[in-house]
Amino acid sequence: MTLNDVFSDFADKKTDAKESLLDAIEKEVLLNQLIGIDEKLSNLQGKLGDDDKKQYELITGALNYYNGSNDESLFTLDKVLQLTKSANDDIYTLLAYLFKGLNYLSQNHLDRAQYYFQMIGDVVEENIDVINANDLEGLFICKTLSESFNGMRLFQNAYQFAHFGLNYAKENHSTYYLAELYFNAALALKDSPDREEQYHDYSRLAYYLAKSDQNETLLEKISRME
Repeated sequence: MTLNDVFSDFADKKTDAKESLLDAIEKEVLLNQLIGIDEKLSNLQGKLGDDDKKQYELITGALNYYNGSNDESLFTLDKVLQLTKSANDDIYTLLAYLFKGLNYLSQNHLDRAQYYFQMIGDVVEENIDVINANDLEGLFICKTLSESFNGMRLFQNAYQFAHFGLNYAKENHSTYYLAELYFNAALALKDSPDREEQYHDYSRLAYYLAKSDQNETLLEKISRME
């Protein structure tokens, strides 16, 4: 099974040539481009339809997480789950689970973090179509889960989601987070002597992609891994 089986209709959500303002804001948040986001969100007050509310609340909950406001973030993410009715075929359910897990991980509540991460894993295993997902969202989930599982020393899980992400990116001709996914895959295999060649392949690919993107943060991580 590939992640494309799960996010099978990823293109349905954004078929218009012009991306909506709310979609553009979400994209900036997922790419960690946060300057000016609060002002952009405030400009949308009173202009949102009912279908936009779960996306708006997800963005707000993510911003609260990045700002270190864990309680506010968890409260807002619960509102997202109320709006989606925790439906597994809604990308905002999965993103809410993801950011809830990240909030708990940042507080070192590993069991709670793993609970929410596993909720996403269960969706993948059940092969449920997430009809309103796009490639950035799918790859953000893979990148973040593989990174988080590596941090929790759950290397098998980390490799699984890094591999899902790399396959998904290839199938959909997307380049989001490629360097990070290769790095996460390498890190997950670092202490596996029987997969040393694969580890070096992933590590080299991560290095060259990070070098091309001038991703100094990732280059430093790669240098520490060697």
